[in-house]
Amino acid sequence: MKGTSNLPYFISKRLSAHRNNSFTKLISKIAIGSVALGVGALILAFSIFYGFKEGIEDKLFLHVGHMNVEKFTMNRSKEEPPVNVNNSDLYLKKDSLPKVKNVYNYAHKWGLLKSNDEVSGILIKGLSKDYDISRWENDMVSGKFPDLESLKNGSKDIVISQVMAKKMNLNVGDDIIVYFIQQPPKARKMKVSGIYNTGLEDFDELVAYGDINLVRRLNSWGDSLVGGMEILIDNFDELDAVGEEIDENFVDVHLIMRSVKDKYAHFFDWFQMLYNNVWIFLIVIISVAIFNVISIMLILIMERTAMIGTFKALGATNDLLQKIFIYDGIRMAVKGMVIGNLISLGFGVLQLNFKLIPLEASTYYLDYVPFSFHWDTILFVNLTVILLTSVGLLIPTSIVLGISPIKSIKFN
Repeated sequence: MKGTSNLPYFISKRLSAHRNNSFTKLISKIAIGSVALGVGALILAFSIFYGFKEGIEDKLFLHVGHMNVEKFTMNRSKEEPPVNVNNSDLYLKKDSLPKVKNVYNYAHKWGLLKSNDEVSGILIKGLSKDYDISRWENDMVSGKFPDLESLKNGSKDIVISQVMAKKMNLNVGDDIIVYFIQQPPKARKMKVSGIYNTGLEDFDELVAYGDINLVRRLNSWGDSLVGGMEILIDNFDELDAVGEEIDENFVDVHLIMRSVKDKYAHFFDWFQMLYNNVWIFLIVIISVAIFNVISIMLILIMERTAMIGTFKALGATNDLLQKIFIYDGIRMAVKGMVIGNLISLGFGVLQLNFKLIPLEASTYYLDYVPFSFHWDTILFVNLTVILLTSVGLLIPTSIVLGISPIKSIKFN
């Protein structure tokens, strides 16, 4: 040894390596196992939560932007009054907007979808060429999106959901008649160019996608008129700050901007409920794991009473003896943490690649248990466990302060 500063660590390491008593080995493994179980469960809980949140958000943002801007009106219909984008600073300066990924135009139109056997209500969302259709790659069941704004009168192709396709007994390439509700009513023969499935009932049961030029012609709008504009930003966590800046500097007074959190609050309320449950789970699991370590360390200290008395008789200080058992407890906690991390991360990788645990998409929005590893959260879990374990170990190790050398050696 180079100095006495390493003496507590050296002795604790020797104690850990030479536990010959089968009972001592067993309870040490229980302590390690409880920490491993706790850390692994916490990492899995947070990873699954973030996986659900990001997976559902990705699907939601296929249908809507992070923010949408449209003309202020008391009308609650999905069909919007027209906005002239040639007079909108938001659209004209979209390439210079701070922290904005994309701005695209849209317009809604109600209709009745009629096939040979069925009739169903439908809400067509016409999209502009600015919309990035490649984002649908993982959620398209078959077919493709129409070419947006490629024809002056609008493409007659539309994309419908798998739910709608099954209900109407439609496949890609089928012709359908859509009756548009307006004065006078209009009918258009259209073709199913693609079928999507996101599992979000709010959209899948009603919304179809097409060309915004089609909606313009049905409404007799000019080429610069749209129903509204949707905004995608670079970092959704900055939604409130970015939204406030854009609203103050780029949104005209006759327009109103709303965030997706306001329009679809039920999704984000559900996320918050899950997040709260994860934190409750974290508190319970950490408490149980630390209690187990403290209890087992108390047993190990009582088993080493004679050794403590001998060390005291040889001049060892209470501080040195306390550090020995704190190091011993931390070593068990670290072993458990390493095992817990390896198991949880390994299982997460397997689930991501092989989708071992399926889900009912109609209930959970996703068809398998998702994982998203946030390394800052994983680091937080590990640091929290090791910190609270270290503090908790002060309770059982304080017992060494009251052990009398004479009585402990005599008792032995």
